Amino acid sequence: MATGDSANRVRADINVTPLVDIVLVLLIIFIVITPAVNNAVRLPLSKHSLKPENEPGVKLLNLMYPAVRDPLTGKVTGPAKVMVDDVAARDASGNTQSFNLSEPASRNQLRTFIAHSVQDLNDKRVFVKADADLPFKYVNELLQVCREGGASEASIITSEDKRGD
Repeated sequence: MATGDSANRVRADINVTPLVDIVLVLLIIFIVITPAVNNAVRLPLSKHSLKPENEPGVKLLNLMYPAVRDPLTGKVTGPAKVMVDDVAARDASGNTQSFNLSEPASRNQLRTFIAHSVQDLNDKRVFVKADADLPFKYVNELLQVCREGGASEASIITSEDKRGD
């Protein structure tokens, strides 16, 4: 009777065939999807801080280069004048000094101003705050004038995008 009891018992072994089928299907899905995920383009984003990270007492030369916009469409029509972003660099009537790069005389005045300004600085860099929508050919032209004026290098300053979109 002992032999009959063992033959009538239910076997509790797991059938691994469906498990292997599911694992193979998942493996194929992951093999197909992985190359599509890795093709994403990663662009380095500029880092900015809320406070400037310069030492106290260090003077820097900052230039602003805004764009001129069409009042009806809002599209950029060209560059505005280059302005010096420094309270100490204002003219006699308290206005911000500005230079027009399209006029040769004003361009030479800017070159002379940069040469005079950077000769007294330890760090002979010029920082340019350019409008983001301004075509780079105009910004590059300003960077060349900075180099001709004696700046060791010119850097473009980025700032936080305050728009919600």
